[in-house]
Amino acid sequence: MFFSIAAAAVVSVLYAGSLVTPMEGPIKAALLAQGTAFEGEPGGSKKLANFIRDGVRAPDVFICVDPALVSGLGDKVERAETFAGTSLGIGWSDRSTRADLFAQVARGTLPLLEALRTPGLRIGRTDPQLDPKGAYTIEGMKLLAGDAGERAVLVDDENAAQIFPEEDLLARIDTGEADVGFFYRTEAIARGLHFVPLPGAAALTDRITYTLAVMKDAPHPEQARAFEAFILSGEGREILEHAGLTYLPVVRRK
Repeated sequence: MFFSIAAAAVVSVLYAGSLVTPMEGPIKAALLAQGTAFEGEPGGSKKLANFIRDGVRAPDVFICVDPALVSGLGDKVERAETFAGTSLGIGWSDRSTRADLFAQVARGTLPLLEALRTPGLRIGRTDPQLDPKGAYTIEGMKLLAGDAGERAVLVDDENAAQIFPEEDLLARIDTGEADVGFFYRTEAIARGLHFVPLPGAAALTDRITYTLAVMKDAPHPEQARAFEAFILSGEGREILEHAGLTYLPVVRRK
């Protein structure tokens, strides 16, 4: 059976930009096949949480990195669960002018930190003020290289030469406009990038998690509940696991 977008039920979802590839691809297609039109908006998790808090957006569901952002929304949230995790690392495409350099990192013949210190290297990352991944990038680099080593690579927290909106960074890596970027394993795998996690504790595998929140005043409450089940235990889970998420024992947050 086929459904037109006009005839379909609707679910509106604000979600972390690191999930844009599976969300706008197989997730959207699978939902439409079930009769639900997916209206998604990706972005930095902090920015999206601010939109919801300030009444700029009123989605059915919010998926973010960092459960504290959901807790900060207070009574706007009906319920929330932290459902999956990932790791932090670097990603690059075959179009990168430094692809051969990072292929050596992947093979283990060149230390990652040495590669990241290459003069003229065009690094991409997200804004730590708007996106948890941007903040995790700084934290992970400090764990890997210490404060001085982190500054040698990133220069400063708000280095405009390196910072891009989360939804733009993948495209810049795809086209080779940036040589290498800091990504979650999830988005790198979903996008078909080469990926190397930051070594050891710097990958922050125990810290980086995704939380799904159903909003109390969801415009489409029935679709919100169905989408929650779809992601946590239905076809959406299979799609996101294939895209690189590691599902966790369900933790009730609210």
